[in-house]
Amino acid sequence: MQVGNRVVYDQDGEIIFQSGEMQGDVLPRKNITKLDMVDLDFGSINYEKYRIVRMDTETKKPILEEIQTMTPEKQQVKEVEDALLLASDKEAGGIL
Repeated sequence: MQVGNRVVYDQDGEIIFQSGEMQGDVLPRKNITKLDMVDLDFGSINYEKYRIVRMDTETKKPILEEIQTMTPEKQQVKEVEDALLLASDKEAGGIL
């Protein structure tokens, strides 16, 4: 499938966003029937801890999702688990 470039522009014709062209195993574009926007105050969201996943269309407020961060202890446990898994797989002649 081939999907053409989608260009979003303002009332003066200034380009705000371009999606670019795509081809191959891509999904068709969603037909947009209404487009809205909101300006969020600087610093109103801590983007190191949260990300915006969608907007509430009635309140025009962002719906946030907490970004899962890995503490140094959790990272160390993960690295040890990964090393043990690879060693076990190597002994068993596995496919990892």
